[in-house]
Amino acid sequence: MLSTPSSHPDEPWHHTTKGGLLRNVVYGFNDGLTANLGLVATVVGAQLDLDTIILTGMAGVVAGALSIGSSGYLATKSQREVHEHEVALEREEIRLMPDLEEQELALIYRARCLPEDQASRVAQQLIKSPRQALAVMEREELGVGFEAMSPIRESWITAVATAVGAVIPVIPFLFLPIRGAVWTSFLVAMGSHFLVGAARSIVTGRGVVRSGVDMFLIGLGISAVGYLVGDVLVRYLLG
Repeated sequence: MLSTPSSHPDEPWHHTTKGGLLRNVVYGFNDGLTANLGLVATVVGAQLDLDTIILTGMAGVVAGALSIGSSGYLATKSQREVHEHEVALEREEIRLMPDLEEQELALIYRARCLPEDQASRVAQQLIKSPRQALAVMEREELGVGFEAMSPIRESWITAVATAVGAVIPVIPFLFLPIRGAVWTSFLVAMGSHFLVGAARSIVTGRGVVRSGVDMFLIGLGISAVGYLVGDVLVRYLLG
C-alpha cells in the first residue's frame, strides 16, 4: 500500500503535521465556550441568584476541562497504540518479505519523481538496513509521527484551552451586578464565538467571515435554547 507522503516540508500552507497544536487549542476553546455558555444561559433562564450562577459556571469550567482533557488523552493514546501496532507489523514485513518491501520502497521514490533505476538503487540500499527502511516506511507509507503524539501534552493543551473558553461566560458575573453581567456575558460570548469560528478557518481552510458567522449563530442558538430550558424548568417543573 502506498499513501500520500505525510509531511510537506516545502508546502507550509499544509497543516497536517504542524496543525495539531492549533487544532487542539481552537477546538478545546470552542468546546469549553459553547458548553459553558449553554450551562450559564440555563441557570440565568432559571432566574437563580448571582452566587448560584457563578458556582454553576465555575463547576462547568472544571468539569469541562477534565472531561475534554481526559478525552484528548485517551484519543491520542489509542491513536498512538494503533500506530505502534502498524509499525510492528511493518517491521515484521521487512524481516519476512524484504523483496516485496524493497519494491514498495522503489515505488515510493518513483512517486517522488526519481528515475526507475535510481529509485531501485536507493531501495536496495535501504532494505539492507532494516532500521532505515522501517523509518522510511513509517514516514511515507504509514504516516506515523510519534514526536507529535504525546497523550499528556495533548491532554493538557486541550484541557487548558477548554477551561479558558469555558470561563469567558462566567467572568462578567464576578465583577458586575446580575443584570449587567447577563448582557455583558452574552455579548462577550457572542464575540468570542465569532473569533473562534474565524480561527477555525486556519485549520479548515474555509472563509474567515463565513466560519465566524457559523460559530456566532451556533452560540446564539445555544444561548436561546439554554435560557428557554431554564425558564421552562422553573415555570413548569420546579415551580
